[in-house]
Amino acid sequence: MHSGSTPLQTIDDALEAQYALRQRHPERDEVYDDHQRRSAAVRARRDCRLDVRYGPGPRCLLDIFPAGEQAPVLFFVHGGYWRALDKSYVSFIAEPFRDAGMSVVMPGYDLVPAVRVGGIVTQIRMAFAWVVATMTPKRVIVAGHSAGGQLAAMLALDQAARAERGPIVGLAGISGAFDLRPLLQTSINRDLMMSAEEAAEASPLIRLGRLPAVAPLMPLIGIVGGDETKGFKQWTADLVTNWQVHGAPATYCELAGRSHFTVLDGVADADGDIVRAIAALAA
Repeated sequence: MHSGSTPLQTIDDALEAQYALRQRHPERDEVYDDHQRRSAAVRARRDCRLDVRYGPGPRCLLDIFPAGEQAPVLFFVHGGYWRALDKSYVSFIAEPFRDAGMSVVMPGYDLVPAVRVGGIVTQIRMAFAWVVATMTPKRVIVAGHSAGGQLAAMLALDQAARAERGPIVGLAGISGAFDLRPLLQTSINRDLMMSAEEAAEASPLIRLGRLPAVAPLMPLIGIVGGDETKGFKQWTADLVTNWQVHGAPATYCELAGRSHFTVLDGVADADGDIVRAIAALAA
C-alpha cells in the first residue's frame, strides 16, 4: 500500500523516448476522433447494454455487446496509461468480434489521480468478477491495449496463481505495458506518482517470473505495431518469451505499418488474422 508522497526521479531521456508517446505521435488526436466516431456508430445500433454498474467508483461501469447466452466472452480493457481515455473510445472493436460469435464486455475504470494504479487493478478485478458471476461464461478471453494490456494480463495471472483452471482460456495483450518500472524515470510518472514498490506489484512480467513452473497458464497472443518503439516491442516480446518458458503456448504478432495508436485498427480488421486468432482461443 502506498503512503505519503512519492519522490520524483530524474527523467531518463532514453526511457522517455521509448514510452512517452504524446510528442512522438501528434496525429493521435485524429486517431482518437476516428475511433470515437466509429465507436459511437456501433453503440447507436442499440443492440448493446451500456453503462452497467459493477462497482462504486464513478467510472466503474461496463458496456456489453452480446452475441448470445452461450457465446464466449471477450473482456476488453481500454488503455490510456491509467490517466486518460475511457471505454467509449474502443466500442468499434466489438463489432468484428461479435460477428465472430463472441460477446464483448468493455469495462471502464477510475483514472489517476482519483485512484492509484493498484486501485485500478482492483477495479478491473471487480469488473471481471461481475462478468463471471452475472454472465456465467464458460470461456473468456481477456484482452487490452496499452495500460489495458497490463490490466488484462493481471487477470490472467490471477487465475494462474490460484493454480486452477478457470473461465479465462486466452490472453491477448496488445501493445501492453508489462513492466512498469521503466516508467518511474519518465514524465508519465509525474501523473502516476508510483513508488518502486507499486510499479513492481503492478508489473505482469514480475508476477509471471514468480509463478511456479507448473502454474496453469492459458495461451497468449502478444500483439504490437510494427511502427512502435523498441521499448513497447520488447515488453511484448519479453511477455511472450517468459510465457513460453512456463510451458504455455504464446505467439508474438507484429502488425506492419501500425503505430501504438493505430494498432487497434489492425486488431479490429474483420478480414484480418487477429480476429480469427483471438476467436480461435475461445473455440
